[in-house]
Amino acid sequence: MALGFLGGLAAALVLGAAPVAAAQNSPPDDEAAAARAAMKEWMSASPEYARLQLDLVKAQAGLAVRIERLVVIGARCELLSEEDGQLIIANARAEMEFGQSVLFEDQQADFALYYEGLRKGAFVAADPGLPRPDECEDFARPGGTLVKLLTWTGRRQFISPGIVASPRTIP
Repeated sequence: MALGFLGGLAAALVLGAAPVAAAQNSPPDDEAAAARAAMKEWMSASPEYARLQLDLVKAQAGLAVRIERLVVIGARCELLSEEDGQLIIANARAEMEFGQSVLFEDQQADFALYYEGLRKGAFVAADPGLPRPDECEDFARPGGTLVKLLTWTGRRQFISPGIVASPRTIP
């Protein structure tokens, strides 16, 4: 399971320019288009808001890259299925891509360079080796990183018995 999935995941992460499938809980196209139009109008009226939007998208990019790295760790520990890993990454990228879609053209170009550098830096810095068993145990502990990652699948996750984790909890 892990080697085929990791090879495909590595290719997807390295080549990341391919469009990502729509997120599971994305709004209908009409709602998304209306939201984009409203945000672009607001950004046109306020340069400060346009700068804040770029900062927000950069923060979302940082989270998306972090989630991608954590999915790789979860796969190496054989704790995440291929389907869950792909869905988690797609949902993390979908949030970032929606915010990116309302940026102005010059901001789009700046963001593309920023995101490319962020991803390259994160994956160059990542340890390519297999995690130690104690690292995998820590990753899978109740209420830990694995549970937080799985909240990005759209399915309910429990931090501890009877306590539901918030959707899309930041790992």
